[in-house]
Amino acid sequence: MISQKQNKKQLKNIQINLMNTKLNHIAKFKTFTKTENLESIRNFVFENSTKFGFNDYKAEELVLAVDEACTNLIKHAYKSNPEDSIVIELNSCENSFIVKIIDNSPSFDPRFVQDPDMVQYRNDYKKGGLGIFIMKSLVDSLDYQITNNGSIKNVLTLTKHLV
Repeated sequence: MISQKQNKKQLKNIQINLMNTKLNHIAKFKTFTKTENLESIRNFVFENSTKFGFNDYKAEELVLAVDEACTNLIKHAYKSNPEDSIVIELNSCENSFIVKIIDNSPSFDPRFVQDPDMVQYRNDYKKGGLGIFIMKSLVDSLDYQITNNGSIKNVLTLTKHLV
């Protein structure tokens, strides 16, 4: 198990590596925070990730991770308020497909959510609460940062490699 101190160091290295690489912009999608818009988000990510080169299976893994992140934003951060918005920005860097989910909800850093003990989870007959665990297991890296370019924004970055 990685300690939180080690985890922060690794996360810092990921941020530095991403900051020093040239990203190629692919597409941007903005939508209101309504659950009925999740299908459009899924279609947007699937279409662009298959064009990038992912087979359908790998594209669907990425789609599920993005869907989980956006569902959490809509239901928990925005409390299903349909007046707010989410921006999905797609970029690439060499063999990496990068999805940035940008919002202005109250900040929440998913990197520090502990993975569940799945045996205990099953023994307790729990339902739900696995979204972040699922996201982490379906992508190669997950990063989070808060930006302030005139307004505070949360940026969740999900990266999946083509290999």
